[in-house]
Amino acid sequence: MKKGEIVKVKKRIIINGKIRRDKIVKKVVSTFIGTEYKKKGKGIIFLYPVEEFPDGTNLFIARPGHKKNFDFKVEVEERFFLGEGTHIEIAKDLRNKKEESQENFKKLLEAITKIYTCLENDVDKILQQLNVSFKTGAKVDILLKIIKWLFIMEDIIYWDNEGRAFLFNFLKYVSEENNKDRLKEALEKIKNPDRLKSYMKKSDMEWITPEK
Repeated sequence: MKKGEIVKVKKRIIINGKIRRDKIVKKVVSTFIGTEYKKKGKGIIFLYPVEEFPDGTNLFIARPGHKKNFDFKVEVEERFFLGEGTHIEIAKDLRNKKEESQENFKKLLEAITKIYTCLENDVDKILQQLNVSFKTGAKVDILLKIIKWLFIMEDIIYWDNEGRAFLFNFLKYVSEENNKDRLKEALEKIKNPDRLKSYMKKSDMEWITPEK
């Protein structure tokens, strides 16, 4: 393989149903190993399709990620209306949706919680029951599928820490914090789970773990 080559993997990585986090990580990492074994090289990028959208296009994850090893990057395209797909951009999108409709946001957060706790990893199945839409920001199906793979990425990178929990509670905190001055301060200072927990405590918010 030539340096700088992009390898587009044909088979989609499917993570559906009620699957424990450890089994999800094992399946995804095993796919990376089986696909990339003896095919790696400096500058080579692997693109894996992981979710399909109604128009027939796919959500891709790319390897290697920023941290190397088994890290990957969720490919957030301009058409998704999430900027570069940073945690802050996604959290602000959720906050905007809450401001548009608190009722629909509550249902959306319940759907995200199902994915977070691995009660259901099939986003299309969740969408059939969710049936909400927003005028602002990303489409719900795109948002949920990106968040699902960000959770998986956090598990792989920070398996021995609170990566998945940090992301979920950060999204929840930013979208629900009523004190705008405190939110502004928090966005500047939150760099780890402990700092986030302190801000959530100030706002009487409960830290939710993946096991609940």
